[in-house]
Amino acid sequence: MLTKFTPHFLAIIAVNKHLYSLVLIACLCCSACLQNKEQTTLDFLQAKGWVNDFEKILTEKEEKELEFIIEQFEQQTQIEIAIVTLDSTLTTKSGFDDYTLDLANSWGVGKKESNKGVLIGFSSSLRIIRIHNGTGIEEVISDAETKEVIDKHFIPYFKKDEYFKGLFEGTKELMKRLE
Repeated sequence: MLTKFTPHFLAIIAVNKHLYSLVLIACLCCSACLQNKEQTTLDFLQAKGWVNDFEKILTEKEEKELEFIIEQFEQQTQIEIAIVTLDSTLTTKSGFDDYTLDLANSWGVGKKESNKGVLIGFSSSLRIIRIHNGTGIEEVISDAETKEVIDKHFIPYFKKDEYFKGLFEGTKELMKRLE
């Protein structure tokens, strides 16, 4: 038996078909977003030491020199400092602050009981630097003082593409203020 469809009934079917397609597309997009979110929160880069040059802007000798001064400082003060360089394939300029904060938490920079840790995040390709101070550090150095260290001891060297010198001098100044 053949069924006759009225134009009104066909319009309802067409609308429902488009609505179904939109719902399906929305579900697929949400699923992709959740997968990407899981990857960014679960698949953090693994720290290999106090200095993690994922951007490859430092020589091996420069990495070792930074590693040495940070290790010495940690032994004297129990304050942990980590340096990470990230290129534009790992994060965006707008997502840099959140990514480096999540990275600091994921790596556990700063002893759990005192939370005296500092993560220095830098990207020459994105032209951005961010220093995250643990809550135990915030008692010693304010955000304004941290910004002053960035502006006076990191940035001048970075502007001249002297990344090691900026990281070295800036980290030494930060250590001086944390002692």
